[in-house]
Amino acid sequence: MVKLFCIPGGAASATAYLPWMKLLDKRIKLCLLEVPGRGLRRKEQSLDNMEAVADDLLRNLQSQLEEGDDYMILGYCFGAVAGYELYRRIKASGMKLPFRVYFCASDPPDGNTYKTSIFSDRNREEELQETLKRYFHPALFRSQEEMEEFVRKFTSICYKNYETAGKILEITPQELFEDYENNKEIYFDRCKALEFANHTMDLLDIDQKIVQKYQGQKNDYFKIESDMTVFAGNRDTMTLLSEVKGWERVSGKQFDLEVIDGGHLILIDGYQNCIPIINRIVENYEKKVS
Repeated sequence: MVKLFCIPGGAASATAYLPWMKLLDKRIKLCLLEVPGRGLRRKEQSLDNMEAVADDLLRNLQSQLEEGDDYMILGYCFGAVAGYELYRRIKASGMKLPFRVYFCASDPPDGNTYKTSIFSDRNREEELQETLKRYFHPALFRSQEEMEEFVRKFTSICYKNYETAGKILEITPQELFEDYENNKEIYFDRCKALEFANHTMDLLDIDQKIVQKYQGQKNDYFKIESDMTVFAGNRDTMTLLSEVKGWERVSGKQFDLEVIDGGHLILIDGYQNCIPIINRIVENYEKKVS
């Protein structure tokens, strides 16, 4: 049995990987590395620096590993950079190294994509809208069209607020719904969606600042001593393919770049194309070590 430890992207929960279980090879056990303040650990205090995030990931991983386990690590977006720092700690601890690491939809640790906020670049707004749509339960809206209009207006206000105030501001029902004061009762469900959207933007802002601070400081970048596979979406406007390719700079062994049809959400919308690659890697590894 091979364990696959998965780290979520910014503002997301590791539970987003659960649908993978139906496609992963039976020889692979899915293991979630949840970040404080998210999903299964949403009641915990969010962390505000990469060092604390990586330390927490190491403790979480160690609690799920048994001596001699073969394992892999996968990090998406924010989780990719956090996964790199997790690897540093694994190596420093003297633990057995993962035989393969996967990084997805992220520029490398020494990159600069996240040195500026997503809210300072309107070219990224469409990808942000698609991300939010995945988070909402359909029951919160009367139709798909209503949800899409909600998301469009919400993100537009987010960007406008950032342009004028230079930071993320909480959006009120009055800003989003013109007739809210006279029809509060009909907006109850959508106000729940608004509350969730505001919370998600707060978490995204926290995670962005963690990576911004990390990439803005002087770091000792090292080469990863395990085989590396990097997934990139050919239509990703948040992290361009040219930037994702930079992971090769921190690769110390085999480096494989897998370009998947899709945008920034390829591990959600396109995981059916990613998992066969992971399954094949595990199959070849087990043949090699058997």
